[in-house]
Amino acid sequence: MNKIAILVAIVALASFGCDSSSGGGTGGSGGDGSAQAVTIQFAGVVGMDDFACGEVYENLGSNDTSLKLTDFRFYVQDVEVQNADADWVPVALTQNQFQVDDVALLDFEDGCGGFGNADLNDVVAGTVPEGEYAGVRFKMGVPVELNHADASTAPGPLGLTSMFWSWRGGYKFLRIDSGNIKDNPAIWRMHLGSTGCGMTNDPTTPPEEPCTNENRVEVEFDAFDAANDVLVADIAALVDGAPLDEPAEGTPTGCMAAPDDSDCGPIFDNLGLPFGASTPDAQQFFSIE
Repeated sequence: MNKIAILVAIVALASFGCDSSSGGGTGGSGGDGSAQAVTIQFAGVVGMDDFACGEVYENLGSNDTSLKLTDFRFYVQDVEVQNADADWVPVALTQNQFQVDDVALLDFEDGCGGFGNADLNDVVAGTVPEGEYAGVRFKMGVPVELNHADASTAPGPLGLTSMFWSWRGGYKFLRIDSGNIKDNPAIWRMHLGSTGCGMTNDPTTPPEEPCTNENRVEVEFDAFDAANDVLVADIAALVDGAPLDEPAEGTPTGCMAAPDDSDCGPIFDNLGLPFGASTPDAQQFFSIE
């Protein structure tokens, strides 16, 4: 597979006096307070191909649909790596335009669809205590305490109004858009966020009770070799089994995470999320190669 655009691997960079001869990996107990840098590199693919904004991809979903993909962005939170004692250690994220507090935005589109911008980001960067690490876990989502912020004034990646779901009240954890499907002028979309959040007149007011469907995707790989393994996010795997060009009657083309939209069923299953009375298997969107 061509990996020019999207790979998700942990690259550990020793710093603050860390002995580079101790081998690869990241972090550890850090009893003396020292730290080392860690970079988790993400990349997005569509089956065997790299994602590229504006490209047409064939044979997707259950009906072998062609999609001209124009957006691919998602938030991650609670990023952790696993040390030699099998303890999970939080990555202290570097604060920048793509990372704020404990949340980061991975952005693989370049504005070709009109909703994004030219800036791209395929890494999560931060620091961990000095030591050895093998394993990574995170959630695809935005933390509850930040999910109902005012996107027009929020800092960093939370300030993108195109990633805020004003009519649902919260952020789009995952956004995938396409252009025309075959000869149909309708646009296919996958927008994932929390639903059943007790909407008020102000969508930036946090709900008094937890959202009925939090829809945060949990991803964990205990055995992850930073030197040799690659973690990929695959749109083809996400839509496997979904009839992309045949929306259920009375529903929009695509999936807006509505619990009564049967088009979302196969996609939620591939994300490892419950849908209706279903009990999903493990998520298939992220994998190691």
